[in-house]
Amino acid sequence: MANRLTQLHRFLPYIVLVGTLSLTSLSAYYAETTARSKDQLRFENEVQRTETEIQQRLSTYTTLLRSGAGLFAGSETVTRQDFQNFVAQLKLREQYPGIQGFGYTIRLRPEQVTGLMAEMRRQGLSTFNIRPPTPRPEYHAIIYLEPMDRRNQAAIGYDMFTEATRRVAMERARDTGQPAASGRVTLVQEIDPQKQAGFLLYLPIYRSKTVPATLAERQSQLQGFIYSPFRADDLFEGIFRQQRRRTVNVWVYDGTELRSENLLRYPHPSLAAHPSQFRTVRQIRVAGRIWSLVIASRPSLEQVSESRYARYILLTGVFGGLVLAGLTWAQVRARQTIER
Repeated sequence: MANRLTQLHRFLPYIVLVGTLSLTSLSAYYAETTARSKDQLRFENEVQRTETEIQQRLSTYTTLLRSGAGLFAGSETVTRQDFQNFVAQLKLREQYPGIQGFGYTIRLRPEQVTGLMAEMRRQGLSTFNIRPPTPRPEYHAIIYLEPMDRRNQAAIGYDMFTEATRRVAMERARDTGQPAASGRVTLVQEIDPQKQAGFLLYLPIYRSKTVPATLAERQSQLQGFIYSPFRADDLFEGIFRQQRRRTVNVWVYDGTELRSENLLRYPHPSLAAHPSQFRTVRQIRVAGRIWSLVIASRPSLEQVSESRYARYILLTGVFGGLVLAGLTWAQVRARQTIER
């Protein structure tokens, strides 16, 4: 019996060490799992907030277009001065950060082109011309675009209906009577060497002042479009500028294919270079078009993570286990010495 107790005492330090390390491992695993769940929840909340911010801002801009449609619905004739006064009241750059402009494009038959050019020159645009000059069944000339800065001046007279990507959005807006977003384009306003990706929002204006009931009527009654061009970098900087301490990077693609030619927004390279703990792809609908959001966590999310406590628990437990095992071993040796 004494020999058995002696054998048990001999293995007691190892039992203490194994038991302590096992308890430490379980505690560290629980702490790591809990922290990981909290990080995942924090990331998902940030993803949801990002989606909401983008959708709410674009919804605000479509509402802005509807206000412009109301201007034309309430008047038989809207002059360039009327339009300037209306847009001045909106305070675009102060109240709607990220928007490049607010404009109106008119639909013309070929025989109306000369008269429009004369009227626009009478209203102060002495060099007004519709471009491109190629003959076509109908024209859609930009005649109003505010604020009239150097970028927007470059777009006056341009017929967006002649460009395929813009035309698809304009036809969808015309046929549905609803706001329509274009695909990724390079705006006519990109007059500097450093160019941004862009897109446009269109809202149709009908001569009937209301949206006609049938497709054929909507196509025949089209008067023009209220529209806004957007430089993508400026837009997303305006959306996210209040969130400097964001814990995610966001890539925005036009459409469902994550290809470089569809990229609207790319995070700053210094932020995007770090590996991400979490990453997801979400799709949102913007004025009848799908955008894909690639959202990845930043290192700042890990900095606030509680997962570091798991390491502290592990180190403390291992150290404590070794100390306890050492003390137990010393007691066993002392007992053996006394017994001898």
